[in-house]
Amino acid sequence: MTKITRIASAALLALVLAIPAMHHLTTSSASARSNYKIKGEVQVQTGGYRHVVIIKNKTRDWLNCEVWTDVDPQPPHSTRVGPRNTREVVIRTRAEEDEFIPYGFCRNN
Repeated sequence: MTKITRIASAALLALVLAIPAMHHLTTSSASARSNYKIKGEVQVQTGGYRHVVIIKNKTRDWLNCEVWTDVDPQPPHSTRVGPRNTREVVIRTRAEEDEFIPYGFCRNN
């Protein structure tokens, strides 16, 4: 019973956190969305997995970004990404699961 409750709580939390991200995607222009890309990567290491969110800046401007995952939604990690540069943000260093969903948004500095 507690496993079902835990899974349901995690699903609800992921849904609640996805709403602001989806709102940002629907209110942004298509050109603004193409200015950066956010993706997740799992890196295998001794004792588990490392969850990394990768931000790729496709513009000539600096970007201020906030990233998080469904596993670690709070607090969001803030970072700056230079023009036409890529930044990796380690969200969790010793994860037991090898899957996560990255979330985030960026804005011009």
